[in-house]
Amino acid sequence: MSKTPVSILQEMMVKQSITPDYELIHDGGGRHVNTFTYRVTCDGLSATGTGRCKKDAKHEAAKAMLAEIAAHRNYPQLPAATTPTVSPSRSPFHSVPPLPRTSANVPFFNAVGELQELCAENNLKEPEYTPIRDVGPPHARIFTIRCKVSNFEEDGIATTKKQAKHYAAKAMIDRIRGLMNNSNDSYKEKNGEEYSPNSSCNSTIDTETLNRNAEERYRALVRTKKVNLGSKLSEYHTIWKDSLEVDKRNNILEQLEYNFPNEFLDNEPTTYDTVIENVSELKRILLEIDVMVQMKDIIADNCYVMKAIELNTCPFLTQIGIGRNDVEASWKALSLLINSVKLLLS
Repeated sequence: MSKTPVSILQEMMVKQSITPDYELIHDGGGRHVNTFTYRVTCDGLSATGTGRCKKDAKHEAAKAMLAEIAAHRNYPQLPAATTPTVSPSRSPFHSVPPLPRTSANVPFFNAVGELQELCAENNLKEPEYTPIRDVGPPHARIFTIRCKVSNFEEDGIATTKKQAKHYAAKAMIDRIRGLMNNSNDSYKEKNGEEYSPNSSCNSTIDTETLNRNAEERYRALVRTKKVNLGSKLSEYHTIWKDSLEVDKRNNILEQLEYNFPNEFLDNEPTTYDTVIENVSELKRILLEIDVMVQMKDIIADNCYVMKAIELNTCPFLTQIGIGRNDVEASWKALSLLINSVKLLLS
């Protein structure tokens, strides 16, 4: 049986009372299909080797070191270690093409975490991952995981569930970012603009306009804002407040104070149309943070009228007003709701 490069290097260095030092400098990011890189140091020289498994990478590093020693000492030149050792495939199941090999110098990209952050930044629902199918013999399973965000679905296929989830998340990131780019391109085409990195139209104002256009596109896709449901019920509205941008929150508060000061809410209007006008004004103000306002009738006895006004926050925020007529009941509900929103956003 022929000796391996590791054995040859070990025997060569032992004769000089030296032990080769092997260091794993890249492990492929923890994925199923890894690319490992070892560095070996001895006798003042250093060499690296890359392989599909640690054993292959270590042998390649030792082989490269032997070549370095041969060149340094003018020994007969050994074959150069130009390519990683490729271990033979032990799987007879080849329904999926070989997965792309990642360079040792490229850092691992956490697509699952990146998608989670992308959804949180844009107020999208959290991604949902669903196993679709797994086929093949027990020793060579092929898994398909589906990622769903809003109405979008993307599949990932790999030999492990973890890797399939990674591919599905990566495809979803590409699709969402592609949507943003298409939205910007559509805006420029509609307005007769042509993008140029050095053109004057690529100003800060234009960039802000394009970003706002993309944000509006997102809001059209996802109408329901979702707060992390892993929190306690008593903390939901606090988390909802903290999820809003500070400038946007302060702007809403200023508009509420300007349009609905406390002394204004203390004076009950004389007509129901006036109440509806103020409800419409509240809808306009809260639409900026994607909050809908809805008024509902509640069945009451003959002596009183009950009205409810609610916001579609998470959970819904509802205030109920009781009065002798529609105007009184509606105004009380509206006043309570406005004061509650002011308190939440403060």
